[in-house]
Amino acid sequence: MSLWHETRGTGPDLVLLHGWGLNSGIWGDFSDRLAERYRVTLIDLPGLGRSAPAGDMSLGSVVGALFEAAPEQAHWVGWSLGGQLALACAEQAPEQVKSLSLIAANPCFVAREDWPCAMASDVFNVFVESLAYNEAKTLQRFAALQTRGSASARDELKRLKGVMATAEPQALASALMLLESDLRSALATLNCPAQLILGAEDQLVPVGLAKQVQALNPKLKVNVLAQSAHLPFISHADEALNMLNALVRQVDGADAAG
Repeated sequence: MSLWHETRGTGPDLVLLHGWGLNSGIWGDFSDRLAERYRVTLIDLPGLGRSAPAGDMSLGSVVGALFEAAPEQAHWVGWSLGGQLALACAEQAPEQVKSLSLIAANPCFVAREDWPCAMASDVFNVFVESLAYNEAKTLQRFAALQTRGSASARDELKRLKGVMATAEPQALASALMLLESDLRSALATLNCPAQLILGAEDQLVPVGLAKQVQALNPKLKVNVLAQSAHLPFISHADEALNMLNALVRQVDGADAAG
């Protein structure tokens, strides 16, 4: 499995992983601003954007492909599905993940009896079923859920639709199944400095998750952004950048992030 990736900027290495149904273009200006002080590696997930679909879409295979595209050591930033994958990478090869910033991500995206702060399983199953017969409508509905409640919902929806239109996503169903991964044990045993950035209005990753993840890993720092939904790196870019920079400084030293 070979993944499309590109690297821009200079400084400490930083990896960006996007969410389901999109490609790395969703990072937009946020990645440009990061590239002013970091060596940023953008990766398109398999079957999405410019990465070819893969026959084996198991979590282990995808993680292996991500490591092939990423620098040997880096700070990892994952949004939504990308956050789950970044967490899986940190579990598999902790020596390669210097820090972990999870944005609107849930270690267990689909609710379970002992994990209620997640997407209800029946809602998730509707997405899976609707994808089979109406891909475009499913993506549009997913985009609407991501922006609902945000102070900048209109701009976010426009950005999402623009990336969806140019990404020509393939293997959407296989990639969607990755969201069923349960990575709570990975979060509980995580040793690198890590933070979770949540939107207070997020309809996909409920803000009530904060208490549950901190119970799993008390060292995890959780930041909640008011009037933000599922895309805080768009609606609250300045705040999100400050949080990422602070974590890098914590790991690399006061001068590393400018």
